[in-house]
Amino acid sequence: MKVTNNYGLPEALVRALSRDEYTKGSSDYSVTGLLTPPKVALLRERYQDEMEMDVSEKMYTFLGTALHNALEKTLMPENCTYEERLFTTVDGTTISGAIDIQEKTPQGTVVWDYKVTSVWSVMREKTEWIEQLNMYKWFVETVKKEKVCGLKICAFLRDWSNNGRGEGYPDSSIVVVDIPMWTSTQAETFIRERLNAHKMGQMAHDFGDELPACTDQERWMSETTFAVKREGRKTAIRVLTDADEAKEMAVKENGYVEVRLGEPRRCAGDYCGVSKWCNQYQGEKHEPV
Repeated sequence: MKVTNNYGLPEALVRALSRDEYTKGSSDYSVTGLLTPPKVALLRERYQDEMEMDVSEKMYTFLGTALHNALEKTLMPENCTYEERLFTTVDGTTISGAIDIQEKTPQGTVVWDYKVTSVWSVMREKTEWIEQLNMYKWFVETVKKEKVCGLKICAFLRDWSNNGRGEGYPDSSIVVVDIPMWTSTQAETFIRERLNAHKMGQMAHDFGDELPACTDQERWMSETTFAVKREGRKTAIRVLTDADEAKEMAVKENGYVEVRLGEPRRCAGDYCGVSKWCNQYQGEKHEPV
């Protein structure tokens, strides 16, 4: 990947931001890799040399790395294991997961993951966090044969403000989020499904077939909404998710309905980094509305 410096940042900072310390160890897939949509992973591999990212876009990744490096230099309590990568084999494929903290308690092991993230991320349930932490739980239970009694995210909120308002807004800039736990059977089923999805994607890639499409969930698809509006008014009277309800209200308000189509936010914002080469997304962009 080519790293650009479009904003003339100092060379020392550019070098620091450009470092990539991630490794999956000697495994075929890591937890992070399994959670990546197969199509995204394969397109990144295919267009690695053509991909570009400005160094300014690496700030949040850098902050996360800096946090982990600081923790690594901290003397951990005796009951905590820090940054341990666990390995196992599923159907002949080696997979691994690097767990930030494993805290041993009288009730069992608590799995912790540190994240530098946004306020919005902790104000709603993030499916990716539930999947990731439960995969870690499965590794601890399967590889180390230890009971896991809790899954927790320690979230550092980069955009938290003292002036934050609204129901559910976090009370501080660092919060703990409890993650619901799956059974080992549920976790193993999910892991096998992700592994099979990647294997099928790799097979399609090797044979020159169409790569498997990303799901709506993987694309962060937003919901289509219906805004009830009235001529001469700039803002919507109300935004609804039900078309019939919106039509009824528009009649009562002597207005009209504006359809706001949902969009795949991951693709539209190019958070995957490969949307320009994705026939799924590019094909949708050029379809008549």
